[in-house]
Amino acid sequence: MQQFLSISGSCSTASTFGGFKDSLKGCRAYSSKHKFQVGDTLPNVNLFENSPDNPIPASTLYEGKKGVLFAVVGAFTPGCTNTHIPDYISLYEKFKKEGYMISCVSVNDPFVMAAWGKSTGAEGKIRMLADPSGEFTKTLGMDIDCTKLLGGVRSHKYSLVIEDNKIQSVNVDPEFTGLQCLLCIQNMKMEDMPRPKR
Repeated sequence: MQQFLSISGSCSTASTFGGFKDSLKGCRAYSSKHKFQVGDTLPNVNLFENSPDNPIPASTLYEGKKGVLFAVVGAFTPGCTNTHIPDYISLYEKFKKEGYMISCVSVNDPFVMAAWGKSTGAEGKIRMLADPSGEFTKTLGMDIDCTKLLGGVRSHKYSLVIEDNKIQSVNVDPEFTGLQCLLCIQNMKMEDMPRPKR
């Protein structure tokens, strides 16, 4: 299977946010296996951008487009705010040059996601998509029970490389809830990314 881009890396958030990482161990996975694979299309479930009045069917999000969709445990959480979002922003121009759209999904309401995007400088660079009821996350089998820590269902950290709504590559946090920075992309090999079709 062709790897469209390498999303990997190790960074120091384990020490910087050790307490948060340890507390996340209290989150419980509902399933040990995700419900999607390479070649599948994104489900016909609504995500929301900026407002509850702006639903976006996930099944059309990357229609005729290429990109990366990554999910985080929650907006404003330390690792996601200080590492994951800045990493993607730092490579935004390279993604843009190669024709890739970046989207972030979290089980939060659209107002929180919009505020998070503004506070991190992600506006206009990363589409901050809300999955308020967790329907998209549950459909993919990526839901975790974080009731004790974060008040309800949240998402595993994972990233998908997508082309014309079909999943081309899957990267899942091996520890599910640990801040192991699977989504860190300092070591991303841009030369592995295919050129946009002319």
